[in-house]
Amino acid sequence: MRKLSFIAAGIVFTAGLLGAAPAFSATTRTFNMQTVAWASKDNPAQKRVVAKFGEVYGFTPGTIVVNQGDHVVLHIRNLEGGGDDGHTLTIPGYGINQSLPPLSTETVSFTADKAGVFPFHCEFHKPWMSGELVVLPTK
Repeated sequence: MRKLSFIAAGIVFTAGLLGAAPAFSATTRTFNMQTVAWASKDNPAQKRVVAKFGEVYGFTPGTIVVNQGDHVVLHIRNLEGGGDDGHTLTIPGYGINQSLPPLSTETVSFTADKAGVFPFHCEFHKPWMSGELVVLPTK
């Protein structure tokens, strides 16, 4: 009988803890991103393993992690200047396609209302200039 009392007390205590768990609260998550370019000169003795003219582009950070329901603000800075150095930040799963002119800082904001892993990329330099938006489910 005493053993049952302890078990019942444990169940009541655990139920109380579960009931007291804080509710999920969405928050605003702000990220500062940059476009990056790695360049190398051709070496005739080596096989070409990078894009034409030795240019390889990317985003930093390359992975963004948020919770479902969060308001996401991305400040993206294109550090490249001159001529034809434009990029885009394209997140197809969220319908985002933001132009990033040379030497500009653009802001994209949205609510992460869908959980999952959403690839992002530059329309001009895919598949190399890419990353992932990871939206963690609330439940």
